[in-house]
Amino acid sequence: MKKVTKHLYVHIPFCKSICTYCDFVRFVKDQKCVKSYVMNLIKQIQQQYKPKQFTTIYIGGGTPNYLNDKLLNMLLRVLSKYLDKTYEFTIECNPELLTYEQAMIMKANGVNRASIGVQTVNNTILYKFNRQHTLKDVQNAISNLKKVGIDNISIDLIYGFNELTTKDILNAINFIKSQPITHVSWYALEVKEGSILNKQNYHLTDEHIEQQLALIIKHMHNINYDRYEVSSWAKHPQYESQHNKAYWLTQDWSAIGLSAFGFENRNYYSYIGTINNYKKQSTKYLLNDYYFQIMLMGLRLKQGLNLSNHMYNDAYQYFKDKLKDVSVVNHHLIANNLNLIDNILIELI
Repeated sequence: MKKVTKHLYVHIPFCKSICTYCDFVRFVKDQKCVKSYVMNLIKQIQQQYKPKQFTTIYIGGGTPNYLNDKLLNMLLRVLSKYLDKTYEFTIECNPELLTYEQAMIMKANGVNRASIGVQTVNNTILYKFNRQHTLKDVQNAISNLKKVGIDNISIDLIYGFNELTTKDILNAINFIKSQPITHVSWYALEVKEGSILNKQNYHLTDEHIEQQLALIIKHMHNINYDRYEVSSWAKHPQYESQHNKAYWLTQDWSAIGLSAFGFENRNYYSYIGTINNYKKQSTKYLLNDYYFQIMLMGLRLKQGLNLSNHMYNDAYQYFKDKLKDVSVVNHHLIANNLNLIDNILIELI
């Protein structure tokens, strides 16, 4: 009997503007082009999936809430039909676009988790990132979500930018403490090859990144957020990202949309091409690659990998002689230090 995939990622590759650190596939397009893409996306969803199939759906981008209210309502209404009884339905949002009316559309269509791209609480650095919002916009966005009853609110923040100071990090911590935020993702800034920062020949400092991470770890603990994954902190276990856990635990997930990535039956695939014409490109993982993927993702989790699961245990046995700085605690394989994951993986390679 064929296993039914329970997780879906949907990609919306449109943005109002291009951030200086971003190298994702993204476009600044008119609403006619956006409508054509969304209508095609809906058609594909209806052809490929079964009603009530998914326990998690995650809409990412790009900027999913760049869609106008009519298109957003149309897409969310369709997707809501594919949610199981117990579900997590997440949408990424840019705060300056998140109106009360938009939040109402999300709530009406079953969205129960929002991820807001905050990046920093320093308005000057937001401008340098070419972000279109201010801290006030973030506060308004959170308020709008709370007003309509979307209580699971996650924010993304960046650290390691040379101009970002200790004061900026502490201000972000205080902001988290003052707001009804249930989940925080802290990402180390990377200068990606296709980004504007790379074209500007921007260079980061490892020492600066390490110092800021240490500061973040200390103060997130002080305000009672648990670091359950390398870059993720939750106020309570119920707020841990169930969709992202599917990635970290190498569970199958389906994906749809230009530049979306999926993983099913040991096949890793992506959609490549143009807005109006994209196709699936697939790679079958060899056993070695599959086991490495399990280690690569699973050791990011604080709880690690449950070795009672034969898939994880097989991967562990395969790499057992090469693994360093790990422990088996209560039959779970865990990294001794989440900050040193790269060192563990280099040994496996």
